[in-house]
Amino acid sequence: MVRAIAMPSKDQVPEGPHRDLLIVLFQMYRSAGRPPLKQIVDVAKEMNLSGTASQETVRRTLHGKVIPERWETAYAVYAPLCQLADIDPNEEYYKDNEYNGYDEPPTSTHKELFRQAWSAAFDTEELPPSPLGSRVERTAQPAATDFSDEPPF
Repeated sequence: MVRAIAMPSKDQVPEGPHRDLLIVLFQMYRSAGRPPLKQIVDVAKEMNLSGTASQETVRRTLHGKVIPERWETAYAVYAPLCQLADIDPNEEYYKDNEYNGYDEPPTSTHKELFRQAWSAAFDTEELPPSPLGSRVERTAQPAATDFSDEPPF
C-alpha cells in the first residue's frame, strides 16, 4: 500500500520561506488527492515539461528535505499536481475564493505564486558546505597606510 505524505511539522521545517513553499506545494498536493509519487512522475513525463523530477526528488521535496535548484525541476514537481487536481496553473489564484475587500481580483496565477515561493525559499537557504570540505579563509587585510588628501608629489 502506498502511503500519502504528510506536511512536515514546524520542528522539521520551521516558519520561513521554505515552509511557505511547502504550504503552496501541499495545497496542490492535497487538491490532487495526495497521489503516489510514481503517478506524479508519470504525469510529469506525459506533460513533456522542460524539466524532470524523479520519484526521489518529489519525495524529498514534499518531505522538506530539499528545495530543487532549478526552476524546471521545481515545476516538474508542481505542474503534475495541478493537472491531477484539475487546476490550470495559469489561472488566477484566489485565496479563500474572495477578493479580501478589494475591488480588483488578484492577478497572481497558481504558477506565479509557486514560482515566487520557490524563488524566495531557494534564495534564502544557507549554502551547503563544499563537497570537498575546503574552506575559504578570510585573510587579514593589510593595515591602512597614510591616505592623506595631498598628492604624492
